[in-house]
Amino acid sequence: MPICFRIIPIIFIITLLCIGITGCGLPMNQTKPEKPFKPEMSYWLNETNVQEKIDQGLTAYLGLNDAFISIASRVYLIRHAQHHLDLQYYIWKDDFIGHLMLSELLKAADRGVQVRLLIDDQNGTQLDPTLKTLVKHPNIQIRFFNPYKFRHLRVLDYILRLKHINHRMHNKLIIADGIIAVTGGRNISSEYFDASEQFQFTDMDILFYGHAVQHANTVYLEFWNDRLSYPVQQLIGSGDEQQLEQLRQNYAAYHLHDQNVDEKIRQAQELLKVHLQDDPVEWAVAHFVADSPKKITGQATGNELIYHQMYQLMGQPKQHLELVSAYFVPTQRGEQYLSSLANRGVDVRILTNSFLANDVAVVHAFYQKYRKDLLKNGVQLYEFKPYIHRDKPTWYELITGNIIPAKGKNNSSLHAKFFDIDGKVFIGSFNFDPRSANLNTEVGLVVESDRLQDRISQSLDQYLPQIAYQLKLDAQGEIIWIEYTEDGKQITHSKEPESNKFQRFMIKFAAIFPVEWLM
Repeated sequence: MPICFRIIPIIFIITLLCIGITGCGLPMNQTKPEKPFKPEMSYWLNETNVQEKIDQGLTAYLGLNDAFISIASRVYLIRHAQHHLDLQYYIWKDDFIGHLMLSELLKAADRGVQVRLLIDDQNGTQLDPTLKTLVKHPNIQIRFFNPYKFRHLRVLDYILRLKHINHRMHNKLIIADGIIAVTGGRNISSEYFDASEQFQFTDMDILFYGHAVQHANTVYLEFWNDRLSYPVQQLIGSGDEQQLEQLRQNYAAYHLHDQNVDEKIRQAQELLKVHLQDDPVEWAVAHFVADSPKKITGQATGNELIYHQMYQLMGQPKQHLELVSAYFVPTQRGEQYLSSLANRGVDVRILTNSFLANDVAVVHAFYQKYRKDLLKNGVQLYEFKPYIHRDKPTWYELITGNIIPAKGKNNSSLHAKFFDIDGKVFIGSFNFDPRSANLNTEVGLVVESDRLQDRISQSLDQYLPQIAYQLKLDAQGEIIWIEYTEDGKQITHSKEPESNKFQRFMIKFAAIFPVEWLM
């Protein structure tokens, strides 16, 4: 027997012994709870009567459906923060957008801003060298939420700690000076901002300041102080002063090389400044809603769960429900609920991903089980097309000179999560699926505004025929997909558009397994 085959069992036994000795739990968290930062009005809110409106319980908001304006808004907050920045994200990639944001945070820290960054550890390890260097800065703290015990052999966590790591912090939030914030569906990664050379997500964020930010600050601190928020230094160590200076120089050279990026962002910031300071933004009653971090350990109940909060605030639909959800798995209970609404005369319209547009195919397998019953009961269903035609280059192509291949530029997926009910609108990270409801933590903003709902409805009326297939039942009661072309014609598909027989078989086969609760 070759020696390698004799050594492998020995290594396996030693690994199991080490696991048995160290246990499957995480090490003791070495951090101490921090107190909240005091909100600083200072630069941000020089609009007249702002404090009066905040005292009235009002919140100013600005929808961010454009990818470039959305990344520019985050950079705007970072560049103009004077005291502190709080950020928490599910995904923070080692790519163009990820490093653009990190370079801005480093510059903010260099001018004295206190930076706290909380990243879910599902993100992986590619950014570890950069993060361990950044925490050497006295003004930067970075923590991993719900870390993997076996960071470089994560399969062991899936085998030994699945119950723990199956719950993730799906939150997306940035707050500047405790006063102004952005939340929504976008992670910090190029594909969420039309800057990926392979794949683009269509998404929605919302910028807000005023009364609702107070609760956002409270929620952030709950996660930051949670026992599952571990400092980077404890898990991967920290760099030294020389590495930090080298990173600073690398980022400076990077920006010099990409001066067009900086100029384009500067122009977008001027546009945001007009919205934030010169023009009267829209004010409304709004509520920041969020899961408690206790949801990760299965201990959250009642109003500690975001869906309880949303239901109390938004109520039972009586006239109107529009739902946009990247991952839509209604379950039998949800299907019956939506069908009952439609049967009572409520106008129910839903947009989710088509099979080819869904970046998690198994999610589509469990969604498709409910389509026919939803349609039978009068629910309007639309599925996002996998290829969206773009006449113009993306901002990323214009400012970097990098040409996204045609297939990559057009390859799209819906990632937005928002819905409106009778004049109340939710925009955030919550998908209409079991994972968002029961496993992951989520955040978002509920805005009480007929005007915002009307704009969303009008936008869907205008763009759904361009970006989505409309699902209907034919005379035999089978699902058909209606595609509307630019010249006004209709193409009818009798099968999942652009799928083959094997893919359709696998979709139905996957739905047999009892794992819907994981979706």
